[in-house]
Amino acid sequence: MPSFIHKPRRKVVLLAAGALGLVVLGALSASVVLLSGAYSTAATTQHFKITHRLLDAGLRFSVRSHASGVKVPDLAREGMLERGAACYRMHCVQCHGAPGVARHPAGRGMLPIASSLAQSAREWPPEWLYYVTRKGVHMSGMPAWEFRIADEDLWSTVAFLTRLPFMTHQDYLDLHAESADFSCRAPTEMRHDALHGDVKVVFRQYACHACHRIEGIVGPKSRVGPPLVDWPRRKYVAGVLPNTEENLIRFIRDPQGVSPHSLMPKLDVGEVHARQMARYLLASE
Repeated sequence: MPSFIHKPRRKVVLLAAGALGLVVLGALSASVVLLSGAYSTAATTQHFKITHRLLDAGLRFSVRSHASGVKVPDLAREGMLERGAACYRMHCVQCHGAPGVARHPAGRGMLPIASSLAQSAREWPPEWLYYVTRKGVHMSGMPAWEFRIADEDLWSTVAFLTRLPFMTHQDYLDLHAESADFSCRAPTEMRHDALHGDVKVVFRQYACHACHRIEGIVGPKSRVGPPLVDWPRRKYVAGVLPNTEENLIRFIRDPQGVSPHSLMPKLDVGEVHARQMARYLLASE
């Protein structure tokens, strides 16, 4: 090393080189573990404790940040508790259980296991519960319910959750009976501006990327359905209709009504979302 480098500067250089070496060594070690297949991805193999703690801490910090602007409505309005109980019965108890009610067998086998919402409701404020219920959680099995449950009913679910820590098994059964005539309503379709301009959210929430490769959407390397790329160059939709926006919307909403031999299922896509999808595909190159 040249003599004109002063000792303080030399120390900084050595520390930086050492840190870089550790990063490279860590990356190489991680690559060896990954490529060797030594790390088990089986759901019967638990996470390391540090992994679980880091994921939990990351979730809490993220939710606290993103839910900071959420305004909590009056959760004591008439009918909210019963409607929330109906939503919980339809969509939540399968993975989270309830007082004296076991999770569905599939929910018991999840990794990470779905949390006890009685504990979550004790520890988290209503705006956090709302945010997680609405937006879901990455890589956890927790879906985003904003496309499936009306916003008012999401808040009804939160109203139910805030009561959950204080319920006995009999309380839950009584509320279950009282909410039998209530339904958990689906949302009206989101406008484009409500999606912050990201139509890709619509494709993901209808699970289109599970079967198709779609430009700009990260997902599995699926070849179940044809790739939805270069759409403007196609002459036909499903091989039977001229490739126009209206025909594409028609196919998205009722695939087998257009082509009886199509393997694409009907996903109950509404007019607004189908049009957003069609315009996105027709604008792709």
